[in-house]
Amino acid sequence: MNQAFPLDDTSDTKPLTAAALCLRSWEYSLMAIAAMAYDPLRVEDPKGAELCVWQELEEKRLLGPKTRWWLQHFCFARPGSLWALATLAVCIYCTLHPNEGIANVMGRKVTCVVAGMFSLATVSAMCAARGASSLLQSDAFRELLQYEQGGTSLDHRFDTESIMQLFRRLVTHGLLLGLPLSPAFSSDPIYLLAWLLLLGFVVFYIPGYSIPRALVLHLSRSLVEQMMNDIEAGPESWKGTGQFWQVMTQKHQQMDRLLETAWTLAMWFVLPYLANNVIVGLIGLVACLSAVVTSQNAFVAFTGFFLICANVFSFAQRLSEMAGVTKMCMSTRADTRSILSYAIGKSGPSPCTEAGLQRAGYSSIAKERSDHARFLTYLMANRAGVEMFGVLIDTQLIARFVFQATTGFLALLSYMLANLDIRTEDLLVKFEGTGTYFSDIVHVQWR
Repeated sequence: MNQAFPLDDTSDTKPLTAAALCLRSWEYSLMAIAAMAYDPLRVEDPKGAELCVWQELEEKRLLGPKTRWWLQHFCFARPGSLWALATLAVCIYCTLHPNEGIANVMGRKVTCVVAGMFSLATVSAMCAARGASSLLQSDAFRELLQYEQGGTSLDHRFDTESIMQLFRRLVTHGLLLGLPLSPAFSSDPIYLLAWLLLLGFVVFYIPGYSIPRALVLHLSRSLVEQMMNDIEAGPESWKGTGQFWQVMTQKHQQMDRLLETAWTLAMWFVLPYLANNVIVGLIGLVACLSAVVTSQNAFVAFTGFFLICANVFSFAQRLSEMAGVTKMCMSTRADTRSILSYAIGKSGPSPCTEAGLQRAGYSSIAKERSDHARFLTYLMANRAGVEMFGVLIDTQLIARFVFQATTGFLALLSYMLANLDIRTEDLLVKFEGTGTYFSDIVHVQWR
């Protein structure tokens, strides 16, 4: 029986009084408020002290107050989810009910395909936001965060840009999204709503899962940087306990485990993030080709070409950033800062003096050299860095991927030309006319 609330006594069969009803309502209100105030990124320390990931990120200058508020109360909260769902709903509507005004510019089939691809991009972004939120709740991220000393400030857009810069960004994205949709505004108000929802989705929601990606990338670099600094200093500067190279082996094993765990979780939003680049790039390609053939609308063609270039660059940049962490671990170039290159640089005669050997925990040079050789063998056998489901992301993998992606892109381009009513002879005529136009201009200039 609950002594504070006697009405919980089920043995009492008397009807509830007004006072009892008020007490019960007050109890349920407190329970509802506690549930609404629950923050999944706030956990209780075993010693009783309350820890908050948001607060720790802000104290270490990895997030500013505006970015923290925006992530905590919009992107990873109910308002952001509702905004994404509303955007998905209007994209599905545009897929099922293509507007004739837009169809006259890009073709009816292409209009349906572009709207469907926007729906797919919206779902991909929602999955990425969910994965980013799960990463921030994970023990691996909290452990990774402990290695950040707080010496570097990450200046995110929402903390640094002024109101005028935000306004210019809204205008730029508004024009890029609005002008291709403008033929439908007068005949179907849903398309106007779709434009507003897409504008907010692109400007405020999508950057939400790019910030956790930047955080885990920065923390991974900080973790590897600490390991590099220890090896660069060498055993003669060791101030810890134990034998230096054996301690470095244990620290490297811990670093490798932490990187693997954190990036395995990060892949659940990094992959949708990269998929979004591919989807939006394909949207640009379809819009560009169809606009050239169907209506010769220069703005739609330019917008499509801009989407292609921007997303190809973003995709390559994201992969190269992940490969950069692997390079910090495994590069053997002498002019590169990496764990392996510094370990190789300690080869040859021992750099330790007799006092340095004692500080490093060794009784003889032979023992120190033997441990160093074992450490090098371990590094060669255990390739550390960013892994994507067991596959190490390095420059060689990216080169192979680019080659295979180019082949796949050409096959996909042939499929689109065959199934989206974009005839290759029409494209050749348009490009031939464009080439003649520019050759006439050059001819006139030279005359």
